Amino acid sequence: MRIATELARAADGQRLWSEKYEFQLLNIFDIQEEMARQIAATIEPELSKVEQQLAARKPPESLDAWDCYQRCLWNLWRFTTPGFDIAEEYFQRSIAADPRFARGHGALSYVNIQRSLYDAPEARGPRLKTALHQARTAVSLDELDCFCHCALGRALCLTRQNEEAFAAIGLSLELNPSFAQGYFAQGFNLLWCGREIEAETLLDHATILSPRDSHLWSFHHTRSWAHFSFGEYDIATEFARRATRQANATYRAFATLAASLGRLGDEAQASAALLDLMERKSDYTTGTARRELFFCRDARFLTKYTEGLLSAGVRED
Repeated sequence: MRIATELARAADGQRLWSEKYEFQLLNIFDIQEEMARQIAATIEPELSKVEQQLAARKPPESLDAWDCYQRCLWNLWRFTTPGFDIAEEYFQRSIAADPRFARGHGALSYVNIQRSLYDAPEARGPRLKTALHQARTAVSLDELDCFCHCALGRALCLTRQNEEAFAAIGLSLELNPSFAQGYFAQGFNLLWCGREIEAETLLDHATILSPRDSHLWSFHHTRSWAHFSFGEYDIATEFARRATRQANATYRAFATLAASLGRLGDEAQASAALLDLMERKSDYTTGTARRELFFCRDARFLTKYTEGLLSAGVRED
């Protein structure tokens, strides 16, 4: 059975989103449930893009808390330091406009989570401490917001409180079983607990639920890490390549591609990946990798990863 779906704006009939689904007609109720999950997961990021466009057209002085929140999401999903700076400014404005706006506090937590991954090591501790405080504030303001629980789980994961992270992200998914970023966050968390098979299943589900997600590069990248941990370097290479094809992918995806190719012994392609990595972060070394994988509890993974980088030609320090 093939079902065509369309989301249109009631005011003027403009089509915002459309998709076709194909199912084996076995149980109509199972089909209804699966469609509901898929459509809910897909529409959320699509509607968010529309909201961002509407907020971008408004004069800065007329923005309310929700407008400020939407206006800075595009900058947040760029995964760049200037983007984080602008996002943080607008999230602060959203909270100033409405101090009880839970999603604003959760988003500020998420900015600090991302900055902890890319800022200098000495800034990491304060960033994560702030992220935990902001996420807990967000949850206290709205216990039914799946994003806020997810932000708390991600901050807990990065501080190696993986069991507490599992509970927080699990609650996020109970609140919204179609939340693709929740499945990604739980997959990321389980990967660093040595539960790679479960992590891969969750990451695959996140990708299926939201194939055009702003985090898609990270979905693919974390799946690459999972297969790298298995020693499946050819599959790790494929997912790293998928990550690098996304416009907002950061240099980290290129580092994992180089490490995977290095482990495969493919010197020509590893050298090409190294050039791409150096174009994006010219001071990248094996020490950079060790410092940036601070959330990894598996010494074996770190050893294999740095060895792969060395084989690709990355400098050692």
